[in-house]
Amino acid sequence: MFGLLKKTAEVKGRVGLAFGRDRVALAVVNGSGERASLERCESIVVDPAGGVEAVAATIRAAALPALPISVVLSPADYQLALVEAPEVPPAELRAAIRWKLKDAIDIQVEDAVIDVFDVPAQNRGGQGRMMYAVAARRDAIDRYAAALASAPTFSVVDVPELCLRNLAAALPAAARGVALVHLGKSAASVVLVQGRTFYFARQIDLQSALLAAPGEQTEGSLDAGSIVLELQRSLDYYERHFDQPPITRIAISPAGVRATALAADLARETGFDVAALDLNELLNCPAPVTEAAQGECLLAVGAALREERRSL
Repeated sequence: MFGLLKKTAEVKGRVGLAFGRDRVALAVVNGSGERASLERCESIVVDPAGGVEAVAATIRAAALPALPISVVLSPADYQLALVEAPEVPPAELRAAIRWKLKDAIDIQVEDAVIDVFDVPAQNRGGQGRMMYAVAARRDAIDRYAAALASAPTFSVVDVPELCLRNLAAALPAAARGVALVHLGKSAASVVLVQGRTFYFARQIDLQSALLAAPGEQTEGSLDAGSIVLELQRSLDYYERHFDQPPITRIAISPAGVRATALAADLARETGFDVAALDLNELLNCPAPVTEAAQGECLLAVGAALREERRSL
């Protein structure tokens, strides 16, 4: 996304980076498809008081391979909206989308970088072509560019939803359709994918699903019943609007106790095939990836699995 991506030679591999407040998550993937190999997966501590300079120094010290680099936007730095595509020439699309987003997002569109990506045609009569619009804070894009000024292969800034699409697309069930539920601290991202085609994304607030009864549940456990309703709405939308067979395969990420427990509860509640997404099973991993590393680096891995070579 976002015009930093230029034409590149066909290179089978990519570096994914995700910046946190005091860490940089780093993933290096070589190859693609069934041959994709996760060569590096680590989270590097950065002094938050050091600003962009500290991040830039960390990147230089990481000795990244000469592969294209994708950086993942943090949730605070962008908003995603499903909009009807305006009937304008391609050269005018982003300007027209910017106007459409004025009342749909909280970010000031005048100060945002705008990009779009398509979804398959819907079957509802009378509805025009739909697409997702991304509005990213320009100062965030500038920070990423400054942090990677010494990295000549920096190519693209991506959104978490598309990084999750890349992970979901690597699942064996993706050919028939799969839902990936990515758990954050207070919200979960749901993406629906068939093959490598991105169909739908939404956020589920987890605050009401947290089980806090002391002595009865492990801290951070989730009530599957409250999540099933929101998840089912997404699956119904996919089936009804895109005229697709029902999705009955669900992956939960990142791997860990919470994902495993929720997968078991969702399987019991829905009867679907539900399992935690484990990078060690998804990719060829020369060294086992711990659950802690998966939790910190999953989006960076998704960024490194990007296959698109050009911006929209």
